[in-house]
Amino acid sequence: MDEAQVQSVIVTIDDAHLADIQSVAHRLGAAGLQVSRVMSTIGIIAGSAPGSSIAHLKAVRGVLEIEADREMHAFGGAE
Repeated sequence: MDEAQVQSVIVTIDDAHLADIQSVAHRLGAAGLQVSRVMSTIGIIAGSAPGSSIAHLKAVRGVLEIEADREMHAFGGAE
């Protein structure tokens, strides 16, 4: 990820912290994530952050993984 550019990211929360996902979201916010959505039932937090803060975000207690949020396209149609 570009260190200066703001990136949209998806944060996966570890199983041990699922019940406390709101606190994890708060800690991520303090570490530089602009939280846009907390999806408690699936253990995902979406947001955006500068590339330079990704290492800090990964170190937040309760974070399992951080991935770039990429646009997905569904292609349909049978031939």
